[in-house]
Amino acid sequence: MMKIDYEYLSKIRRAVALYTKRKTSNILDGDFHSVHRGRSMEFDDLKEYTYGDDVHDIDWKSSSRMGSILVRRYMTDRRHNVMFICDRGLKMQGDTAAGEAKAELMMMTFGTLAYIVGRNGADFALSYSGANHATISMFKSGTDHLERLLYDFEKSLDSDTEVSLTDTIKEVLNTVHKRMIIFLLTDIEGLSQLDPGLVRSITDNNDLLILNIEDAYLTGDQVYDNEKKSYERFFLSHSKALHDEEVRLRKEILESTSLTCKQLRACMTTISKQEEIIESVIALLERYRNGYYG
Repeated sequence: MMKIDYEYLSKIRRAVALYTKRKTSNILDGDFHSVHRGRSMEFDDLKEYTYGDDVHDIDWKSSSRMGSILVRRYMTDRRHNVMFICDRGLKMQGDTAAGEAKAELMMMTFGTLAYIVGRNGADFALSYSGANHATISMFKSGTDHLERLLYDFEKSLDSDTEVSLTDTIKEVLNTVHKRMIIFLLTDIEGLSQLDPGLVRSITDNNDLLILNIEDAYLTGDQVYDNEKKSYERFFLSHSKALHDEEVRLRKEILESTSLTCKQLRACMTTISKQEEIIESVIALLERYRNGYYG
């Protein structure tokens, strides 16, 4: 029997409790173009089983008659399917621009969002790069489901992987054949991989909201190289030319991603510390619902 650490869920509940006066209870209201289906007493139709469907909805008699696995679909009160695609790797061992651990902020951002959308009645799933392919969970709701995802994700969050963020996104789109609200949690390196073709493949049938976990600068005081396991030499970490080039490259990536989002109806925001999570997400969703993309 796996022992689950409840530390993250406790932190998440406390963080959400601080914002009870904010509109966290209806953040998924509005015009999302996802298909909303779920369980209720009113039967709608049958469809062929796809990854992520509830096995309890399989209609075995109809499946036997038709020669393929069919599941029952029911009319619902606009239940969303929310997919979290989270970046990971050795780069998560670094810090954010605000001095917080990237891995910790990634976990808290995913966990807080999943907790809130679950309270809004949505089913949510998590995907991230595994050893040889993407790891994709089932769509469920509830704190038990969230705790399991947090536990599994934390074990591999800051370890190396050869599966890229691009490959993970493509595998999700090729595996999950249902419309989704997709939250993509990444960093500046991940943003650099989001070419227009990849973003278009997401937004053709899904809603896309991007959260950029802001990296610390590679120049400045006490710069530590995670790969070399040593502090960077002073003449490099305090080089004005290197700092200016880093600022220029980041600005270029952010502007390019913002333009792609504007053209393809997606939204992006940047988070540097835990206290920004809820307010940044609320602002992001309000922009998206009002058509202010980018």
